[in-house]
Amino acid sequence: MVAITALAMAESASAQAAGETSTATPQATSTASEDQLQDIVVTARRTSEALQTTPVAVTALSGESLVQRQIASVSDLGRTAPSLSVGGGGTGPGSLVFLAIRGQAQNSPTSFSDASVGIYIDGVYVARPVVGNLGFLDMASAEVLRGPQGTLFGRNTTGGALNLTSQKPTDRFEGYAKLGTGNYGQRLVEGVVNIPLTDELATRFAGRYDRHAGYFKNPFLGRRQGDVDGEYYLRGSLKWEPTSLPVTLNIIGDYTHYRDHGAGVSTVAINPDGALASFYALSQAGTPGYENFNFGNAGPITQYLNPQFVPADQRQFLLSNSWRTVYGAPQTGNPKIDNPFSLTKAGSITANLDIDLGDVSIKSITGYRKSHSANSQDLSGTPTGVGGFVSIYHNHQFSEELQLSGSLGRLDYIGGIYYFRESGTEETQSAILYNTPAENFRGSLANYYAESKGVFAQVNYNATDSLRITGGIRYTWDTRFINRHGVDDYRAADPICSGGINAGLPASVAPCDPPNKVKFKYPAWTAGIDYKLSPDIFVYAKTSGASMSGGYNGRPVPPEYSSAFDPEHVKDVEVGIKGEFLNRRLRTNFAFFHAWQSKVQRIVTTTFVDGDGQTQLTQFVSNSGKVRTYGVEFEGTLIPWRGMELTGSAAYLHAAYVRGSRTENQLVNGLVVPVDRSGEPVTQAPKYTANAGATQTFDIDSGKLAFHIDYAYTAARYFDYFTTGDPAQAAAVAIGNESARNKAYSLVNGQISLQMDSGIEFAIWGKNLANEKWFSNAFNSYTGLGSSEQFPSAPRTYGGTVTVRF
Repeated sequence: MVAITALAMAESASAQAAGETSTATPQATSTASEDQLQDIVVTARRTSEALQTTPVAVTALSGESLVQRQIASVSDLGRTAPSLSVGGGGTGPGSLVFLAIRGQAQNSPTSFSDASVGIYIDGVYVARPVVGNLGFLDMASAEVLRGPQGTLFGRNTTGGALNLTSQKPTDRFEGYAKLGTGNYGQRLVEGVVNIPLTDELATRFAGRYDRHAGYFKNPFLGRRQGDVDGEYYLRGSLKWEPTSLPVTLNIIGDYTHYRDHGAGVSTVAINPDGALASFYALSQAGTPGYENFNFGNAGPITQYLNPQFVPADQRQFLLSNSWRTVYGAPQTGNPKIDNPFSLTKAGSITANLDIDLGDVSIKSITGYRKSHSANSQDLSGTPTGVGGFVSIYHNHQFSEELQLSGSLGRLDYIGGIYYFRESGTEETQSAILYNTPAENFRGSLANYYAESKGVFAQVNYNATDSLRITGGIRYTWDTRFINRHGVDDYRAADPICSGGINAGLPASVAPCDPPNKVKFKYPAWTAGIDYKLSPDIFVYAKTSGASMSGGYNGRPVPPEYSSAFDPEHVKDVEVGIKGEFLNRRLRTNFAFFHAWQSKVQRIVTTTFVDGDGQTQLTQFVSNSGKVRTYGVEFEGTLIPWRGMELTGSAAYLHAAYVRGSRTENQLVNGLVVPVDRSGEPVTQAPKYTANAGATQTFDIDSGKLAFHIDYAYTAARYFDYFTTGDPAQAAAVAIGNESARNKAYSLVNGQISLQMDSGIEFAIWGKNLANEKWFSNAFNSYTGLGSSEQFPSAPRTYGGTVTVRF
């Protein structure tokens, strides 16, 4: 309806505006000679601007740069931008990614909470992190926006945003085909074709298939882990640009299929006084009931997770039987913890309509995404009964944004309205201490619905040709609904909940509480001033505020925590200077920032004893005090001579809880003890990050020969940390905390490519050439289940590609 109305407006204005079109695609413009830096155009403020006069700390990467630096997915961006930290899915599927910018992170994999870094692809927000690790295929650009972006990008951008843009159809018949191979049995097939259908209509298709064997040999299970069994990605784009109307319409559809056999996981610490060690000792001693708790036998766990033990009518009530048609036949569909895997399927369609009416532009951004994911993950990498998760996600999201932008004399403006909704289900099963008399299989199911509405406006007043004043505000209204069910011990039929709310429902799927609805409303804002000291030096100062939406936990929550959690808020001050020197051969950008977070959302992973006296393993979100961060960032590019480009960035980050802002009640020796946790380090907030790169290109008789190498450094960071109020547990807690600390690491990557004038390109590449050992996430239950695990990242990989362009 929005598109039809807008087209009608365009028809009436076509007489005075025919042929004029606007574009919002970030690009590099060729206004400089070969030994000068090119201008870079970004859309960090939802309109096209030069990078060097945009008052935002932003890292902009072109499509060519993404390929050259082997940035194949969102997770690879961690080695390109200062203050950006990337974490892997851990116990979640391989398509899951956790992002943190300037120490602001929210690492919950659930469908009931949101991230602090918003991911936008072609202008559409990607709500669920379970499909956040998007593959980069035929991309026009990627922008990493640092600092709160709530005014123009909306909620869930307290840390920043990723603004990703795919290549749009052109008026030329062109494309390429690529074949690749590498170690660990890596196989790659990729292709793009652009077809102009008429003078006004063009289409573009892109596709990729990628796979590799497991990176890690698990000596306990006798097989490899960390593989990608198959990743398929398809995208089709249609562009309509009529000559009789000032209109550009881009329609984009994509589909992703991702499957692996579980993330690599390694037990790195076993508590000699914990459950794992004690049960293993009992097993070795032949104690009745513990015979199968050992490192060589998975035992009877499979029978407990078989769908046969959940009656068909109850399981149909849980999932409407829909997931079986996606993930397999009923007898094999239920993932087993002793055979981990993850499978994600997602598809989306986006329609972007741009209308240029001269001094006024209208833009409609419509998006729909559907995703399904199932994964099982063992928590130890051994057949012992430490524990594991099984999760099944279903999600549908729709969004519509309508923008109005233009100029009135010295005043530039942009404003609009925004609507978003999503719905779905999430089922989780946890199994802990199996193969022992204490074994426990628990689960939960939640149906959820979320709706967000927003209105925003931002103006830039050009007081002089050099001085500009900016102000903007946004207001958001959120509604979240959740209906929680419990699936009890799969070996028993005892009811979960008490009271009359379960009347008429099967006991094992009865709602644990009445449907819950929470509502939130909050503003976002920005105010700033910028000034051109000279044509090549630009300075700015601004303050911004943004929020991350609150919600309601769908998984079990211990009684000392609240099931609902409030929005997280952040406000900051940022001062920056951007400059170009040496006849535009050197570009340097600095940003200084100071931010204050309140009602910080943190993921809690813990065990607790439920009302039946059974131990449960759960993850949920809780508000957790206040955090203050400050730091400085640098980015630079230098062309010392023709054909050579040097890039680099560095950041210093100080992130700490405000003293006394984070107090938690803990049960110690039967007494409730208040514990101050404000002395803990902020997770996923490395103090230093840096990267550097060099590319030398030689013109040869038959084409171009290019050598590229880059280096990325990340200081130590914690993925989890806990403070105990029990002095007797202090030593054990310290060991567990250390196991969740990723030591500082460095990554070296390189590529050599030969681009021939005939259109054929040969390339050899390598990632993590020094074979650095580091991990992308951790699970710390040293004082809970009695062990700590790490999820290692990819080792040294290398290979080659052949590309034919036409």
